[in-house]
Amino acid sequence: MKETLDWLSKEVVNVYDEVNLWTAPFGRLLLENIPMKAESKILDIGFGTGFPLIELSQRFGESSEIFGMDIWKEGILRTKEKIRVLGLKNIEIFEQSAESIPLPDNELDMICSNLGINNFENKDTVYIECHRVLKKNGSLCISTNPVGTFRELFFFFKKSLEEMRLDWSVEKLKEHVEHRGTESSVIEDLTIKGFRLSKKVNDNTNIRFADPKALFDHALIRMGFLDDWKKFIPEDRLQEFFSLLSGKIQEYIYRKGEFVITIPVLYLEFNKL
Repeated sequence: MKETLDWLSKEVVNVYDEVNLWTAPFGRLLLENIPMKAESKILDIGFGTGFPLIELSQRFGESSEIFGMDIWKEGILRTKEKIRVLGLKNIEIFEQSAESIPLPDNELDMICSNLGINNFENKDTVYIECHRVLKKNGSLCISTNPVGTFRELFFFFKKSLEEMRLDWSVEKLKEHVEHRGTESSVIEDLTIKGFRLSKKVNDNTNIRFADPKALFDHALIRMGFLDDWKKFIPEDRLQEFFSLLSGKIQEYIYRKGEFVITIPVLYLEFNKL
C-alpha cells in the first residue's frame, strides 16, 4: 500500500483538478439546481482549486459579485492563476475560515458549498455566520455525502476489526461513519439555525475497483480518507488489518467480478427565515 498524500503540499495541488472524481457528481447536482438570477451576490465556501467558484462566476456573469472563502493556500494560488488566465473580473477571495465571514449583515443573495460546510468541525458556527450574511429569503445551497458513503467498504472494515477483536476500533469506526450525519440530521441542524428547507434532490454515484490494492493505492483514498482510517487502528496492527481487509475484498471480487463502492449524493437548498 502506498503512502498517504498531503493535500496541503504544492506537489499535490499541481495534480489536483477542481472537477475531480470526488467533487464532480456533487458539483453537477449543485449547479443543476441552484437558483439563477442576474445581479446576485454569491459566496462559495470551500472552493478548493476553484470549483465551483469559477463556474459560478462564468454562469452568473459580470453583473454578479462572486466571493470565495477557503483556507487552502496552495489551492487559492492555483485558483487565482485560473482567474487571471480566464480574465474573470467579478471574483473576490477571502483566505480565511468561514467561522468569520468579512461581509456585512444581510448582504448576500446566495451561499454555496460543494462538499463543504456540513462536514466542518465547527459547522454550527459557520451556519450562524451564513445566516447573518444572507438576506432574508436568501438561499443556502449545499451538496453533501450523508451516512451511507462507502457502506460496502465499511462492511468489510467492521468484519475485519471484529475478527481481530479490536472492540475499541469497531466503536471508533462507528463514530467515523456517523460523523457525516444523515439527510434528516443535516436538515434539522440548519432548521434550528433559522433556515427553511426549500428543495431536496437525491442522487448517487459509485467507484468500481478490479482489485483491493488498486482501491487503497488510489489517489482519492490516499488523499482524502486513508489517514483518518489509520487513526482508529493500533499502529502495530495496521499491516495485519489491511492484509485481512484486502483478503476479504479480494474474495468478494472473485465471486462478483468487481468491488463497487456506493456514494450517496445529496443537494439541499434552504432559505433564510
